[in-house]
Amino acid sequence: MTMAESEHSADPKRVLVSVSHKSPHWSMAWVAGGDVMAIALQLLKDRSLVSPNTGIHEDCLLLATDRWDLRTFIVFDVFHKTYDPRNAHIPGRNDLPVVSVFLHGKETVWPAGRQMENRVNKDVRNLHNSMGWGSQPPFTVDHADGKAPTYYNLRTSTEPPAW
Repeated sequence: MTMAESEHSADPKRVLVSVSHKSPHWSMAWVAGGDVMAIALQLLKDRSLVSPNTGIHEDCLLLATDRWDLRTFIVFDVFHKTYDPRNAHIPGRNDLPVVSVFLHGKETVWPAGRQMENRVNKDVRNLHNSMGWGSQPPFTVDHADGKAPTYYNLRTSTEPPAW
């Protein structure tokens, strides 16, 4: 790894992991998101997108696991030292560049395009808003088998209630 790659690999980034129902990792994606996160982190290391010394516990934050019938999505941040869940629902406050990791029949890693990056960051903001004031990740959302999540404690403004 070159010096430029090494410096770049410590930049904060958000990782979207898409686990297909055809993946050997499917069964663990919902129940052991941290294990899938470790697999994705190793793929990032193998492609020099993060330092080989990146630690799963020291440098990564699991944000969300979202299960659907054919796919489970796991989102985590790497090197996001300024992450603040109190304002993570505010546009522009916690947006990061996104890397997509696909665990299907084969494993692939791609920098997300602008449209996907915007969607992932918006979905993370929406989860913070939906889970309410004082909520902390990791968030889990289950859409499998036709489930529709219900949220009871929405953040509806940029500031928590004063009471």
